[in-house]
Amino acid sequence: MDLRSFFEQEVKPALGCTEPGAVALAAATAAKTLAQPVETIRLRLSANLFKNGISVGIPGTRGLRGNLLAAALGALCGDPEKGLLVLEDVPEEAVETARKMVEEGLVSQEVVPDVPSVFVEAFLFGGGHSASAVIAGRHDRVVEVKADGEVIRRLLEADRNLQGLPSYIQELMGKDMENLWDLAGSIDREIEDFLLEGVRMNRKVAQQGLESPWGLGVGYSLAGRGEDLLYRIKALAGAAADVRMDGGSWPVMSSAGSGNHGITAILPVAAVAEAWGKSPRELAEALALSHLVTGMIKAHTGRLTPTCGCVIAAGGGAAAGIVRLGGGTPRQAETAVASLVSSLLGVLCDGAKGSCALKVSAGAGEAYLSARMALEGRGVLDQQGVILPGLKETAHAVAEISRHGMAAVDATVLRLLGEMEGAARS
Repeated sequence: MDLRSFFEQEVKPALGCTEPGAVALAAATAAKTLAQPVETIRLRLSANLFKNGISVGIPGTRGLRGNLLAAALGALCGDPEKGLLVLEDVPEEAVETARKMVEEGLVSQEVVPDVPSVFVEAFLFGGGHSASAVIAGRHDRVVEVKADGEVIRRLLEADRNLQGLPSYIQELMGKDMENLWDLAGSIDREIEDFLLEGVRMNRKVAQQGLESPWGLGVGYSLAGRGEDLLYRIKALAGAAADVRMDGGSWPVMSSAGSGNHGITAILPVAAVAEAWGKSPRELAEALALSHLVTGMIKAHTGRLTPTCGCVIAAGGGAAAGIVRLGGGTPRQAETAVASLVSSLLGVLCDGAKGSCALKVSAGAGEAYLSARMALEGRGVLDQQGVILPGLKETAHAVAEISRHGMAAVDATVLRLLGEMEGAARS
């Protein structure tokens, strides 16, 4: 497997929640093509992208939220060359203009069926002209740009399918824990340095949430509860998610297309490495395993899901990484992942918002506890309900539950969110 391609595409800096980030990127791309003052914006979104962007804070806006604002900001001042950092350094006057556009009904959104879970189509109108951009498959993957209805840029024919699945995704689906374990041990110095930079980036964000109560203040509330490592892990992860969900202006290192996945996959592993006196190389290999396991589970479930990938996929990754730090085996890492999934399988995704910090904190803490149990020879060692201790079997069960078993739950969540948004606007 091409490790360099995996880490370049799956582990990257992102500013704010990646769903409104994708909206802002699509709008910024279309605005660059329009080259006229933007008068109105119309969004077509996948259901899950709508869900994850409807209530989450937008960076640099002093607590303002939602896809509509993200689209307006992307169109007014976004830099499409920055990818998921598109809303970096948003000027205050642009925030006020974007807010007025939303309040005046100049930005609209609709949910469209039969598209990939990650899908944005942004239409911009101004000066008698129009421009549009489509993002599909991954949050920063622009597949098409049009000006006045004419295609001016499109991915090569061989790479035009909207799902946009790179070859390593299919490879990941065929890997077991031993394969991923060996890959993690083979990272070169450049990847090692990159993974350690992710620790520094996410710790910086967490520190903001430990020092003051952003969002729900999950990390801030847990920060003063002594030196117990479990509480330290929960506080760090919760604090970083608090800041990110509340629109903090610091990027985090993401994993599998999600900043909260990146927080969960990285910070528990880093906290354990520090507490246990592990070397930078040992930490980097554990982080590599964490990201690989996260990516493998997401390869089975898909990018955006009815179940909370922060706790299940990234939590599983962190559990495996901690087992590696503890001198464990691939078999013990599988046990840790299965134990975590058995505990948290029913956690659903009801959109990105402040309370995600509670889930991230829970997933981070459970990753540590599951790893400790596995290192002691305990946990899910045989079939427990629908979960088996093998990583492939666990990932398959998660995917089946998420795609089929939770489909009605997801539809209900989307209906309720739509009703709440309508009530808020009336």
